[in-house]
Amino acid sequence: MSRDDIRGAYRHFLGREPESDEVVERHLKTVTDLHSVRARFLSAPEFYQTNARELLRYFSTWEARRNDGSIDYDCSTAELDRLFAHIKDVWSRLGKVEPHFSVLSTQNFKPENLGSNIEVFLKSGKGEVDLLQAELMGHGLKTTGYSHCVELGCGVGRVTRFLAEMSDRITGFDISAPHLKLASEYLTAEGVQNASLELIKDPASAEFPPCDLFYSRLVLQHNPPPVMFFLLRKFLRALVSGGIAVFQLPTFIDGYTFKVDTYLDGMDKLDNQELHALPQKAVFAAIADAGCDVVSTYRDNSLSKITQVSNRFVVMKR
Repeated sequence: MSRDDIRGAYRHFLGREPESDEVVERHLKTVTDLHSVRARFLSAPEFYQTNARELLRYFSTWEARRNDGSIDYDCSTAELDRLFAHIKDVWSRLGKVEPHFSVLSTQNFKPENLGSNIEVFLKSGKGEVDLLQAELMGHGLKTTGYSHCVELGCGVGRVTRFLAEMSDRITGFDISAPHLKLASEYLTAEGVQNASLELIKDPASAEFPPCDLFYSRLVLQHNPPPVMFFLLRKFLRALVSGGIAVFQLPTFIDGYTFKVDTYLDGMDKLDNQELHALPQKAVFAAIADAGCDVVSTYRDNSLSKITQVSNRFVVMKR
C-alpha cells in the first residue's frame, strides 16, 4: 500500500484529508492490502458519523418495505417435546466436537485453532458484560448488586464468569451437558463461587428461578420459533417485580417461513446450528402477557446480513 492509497481512503470514506503525514505513516505500518485498509475505515466511528444519513436511509427504507413470511410460533405439547429433543441432540453433539466454535462461530475458535486463541475467546465475555453494564447505566438502572441473575444458554461459561460479578448469585442454563461440563471447569478455575449450572433436558425442566436480572444473547436464535416463544414466556414470568431482562433474538429473516409439521418431518436431517426468527408481534405479546414493559429495543449487530434483523430487548417487570 502507498501513501496515496491511505490519503484516498480518507477522502472517499471520511470526506476529508488526513490530519498529518504522521497519521498516514502510522496506517502504513499496520495495513497490508486494500482489504485491510477498507476494513479499518469502515469500522471507524467517524465513518458512521459522516455517513449516518445515507446508512439510516437505506436501513429504514428496506425495513419499511420488507414482507414477513408465515411463521408458526406455537404448537402442541407433544410437538414441543420433539423440538426440544432435537435441539438437545444437536447441541450436545456440538458440545463434544466444537464447543467454543458453537458459541462464537469464527475459525479462530475451531478446536484446531483454539489453543492460541482461547484467551481472546474468554476475554470476549468481559466485553459483552461491559456493554451490558453500560446499557443498564444508560437507562438509569443499576449495574451491580442484583440478587439473582439467570443466564439462558450459558454455554462454556464465557459470559457467566463476568455476570457473576453483577449479582449475589447466578444460575446458568443450557441444553447441552458437554457445554455445561466445560463451563463448570472454567468457573471453578476462575474461582467463581456464586454460580450454579442447570441442564435443560426438556420443556418440563425449563423452570427458571425467580430473578431480578436475566440475560441471553446468541442463544434463542438457534431454536425453532415455538421453542423461542416457550422459553421467552418462561423467563419473563420468572422476573420479580422491578426485575430486568436483556435478551437478543432475530425478528426477521428475508424469505424465512416456519411450519411446525414441515419442520418436524425433516428435522432429523439437520445436524448443525440453525438460524430462526420470532416475529416482533410474538415477542411483544409475550412481554405484555408476563406483566412487563419494554424499556428499550433496537436492531443490534448479532447477525451479519442486512436482510437479517436481530433485535435486542431491555424489559422490566412491573
